[in-house]
Amino acid sequence: MGLKIQSLQNRAAILRLFAANTISGAAQGVSMLAVPWYFTDVLQQIPLFNSIYAGATFVSLFWGLYAGTLIDRFSRKGIFLAENAAGAVILIGIALFGFYQCSLLPWPLVALVFVTTFFNYNIHYPALYAFAQEISNRQDYARITAYLEIQGQFTNAFAGGLAAVLLSGITPGTVHFAGYALYIPLHLEKWSLDQIFLLDGITYLLSFLLIATIRYTPQVQRHPENLSLRERFNIGIGFLKGNPLILLFGNLSYFVFVTIMVLNFVLMPNFVKNYLQKAAHAFAIGDMAFAIGAIAAGLLVGQLFKQQATVKGIISMALLAALAYAVLMFNRNVGMYYLLTLLLGFSNAGARIMRITYLFNHIPNQIIGRASSVFQVVNVLMRFGFIGLVSAPFFIGHIQYSFLLMGALCLLSAAGLAALYKRLVALQPGNE
Repeated sequence: MGLKIQSLQNRAAILRLFAANTISGAAQGVSMLAVPWYFTDVLQQIPLFNSIYAGATFVSLFWGLYAGTLIDRFSRKGIFLAENAAGAVILIGIALFGFYQCSLLPWPLVALVFVTTFFNYNIHYPALYAFAQEISNRQDYARITAYLEIQGQFTNAFAGGLAAVLLSGITPGTVHFAGYALYIPLHLEKWSLDQIFLLDGITYLLSFLLIATIRYTPQVQRHPENLSLRERFNIGIGFLKGNPLILLFGNLSYFVFVTIMVLNFVLMPNFVKNYLQKAAHAFAIGDMAFAIGAIAAGLLVGQLFKQQATVKGIISMALLAALAYAVLMFNRNVGMYYLLTLLLGFSNAGARIMRITYLFNHIPNQIIGRASSVFQVVNVLMRFGFIGLVSAPFFIGHIQYSFLLMGALCLLSAAGLAALYKRLVALQPGNE
């Protein structure tokens, strides 16, 4: 799949959207790596962070439903501007407080940064995909979803590399890479959390300015709905009730992503610190390897699985993820850890690209925000349950069983989609 963005409608709008996402997403990625590592390594409070993440996940159950109605009611561009403005105010405010205090930030403020970014994700990504569908032609859906994944994961890879540097610093000396001894003459002190949060807040401002300049021509028509919040939400529910196959597909194809969210924020900090016995740089490099795998998926899945084979592709990605989790159960080698996170990045991104392409083709843009929020509810409930489960002392002390649960969920996804395969392939695309 070539990156032929110039052939897309609204090329300038797409490029500016990608640029804004890259700028703010890189710093967000560093913050979202720094916070769980701070609770794991500095505070040594894994259960506290897991409780914060579980609480944020539970609240997002209701926030996600409301966000879906906002996405379908208001300008998606306006939503991007609002979320960036809010993020800038909160992150810069907390960073300045940290500089003023000249000491470690209180953990509730660190948690607030995590929760703010987490809630931002809950509205940003559904709005992003709805906006992409709105400004693209149907024949471009597969390409635009792949481009979004490549852009997002390239940003994550950059964030992982940046986090490895900022969280650990650089000390002059010789490092060994691929059999070669390399001397690095650089020296960089590791950054404090308030410095990282200030960088994050500034990138929100830059993203705001870029998005404000976006001009576009909608490729699908949206009509105003003068209805109450409940009535607007019921329209989304009604669509999925009338299309139970899409409801089943939307949830089953989400399972790999559910496991990745639990893995990245709950399991991996504990695994790297206490099982691999490595420092922050290994955690960040693992995140970078995950992103590289995802970029590869963005480039390759369109060639491996054509548009008519998206369901088969998602089944394959779920099986690949299950295999990676099975190996993780027994692995204590950091090199193999990087390889497995790369495979998980490939499988997660591949499944996401094909899932979104299928949904774009079968859900009208007018209601896609609300339909997506229903899938998000199921996602949140599952994450909430698994976070609570793997936060128990038994699973913290026996992490291999957590990986077993994640692998089993991926197998369940593959089995459910395989059972529905013929019906899903035969389902005709919906109207705009």
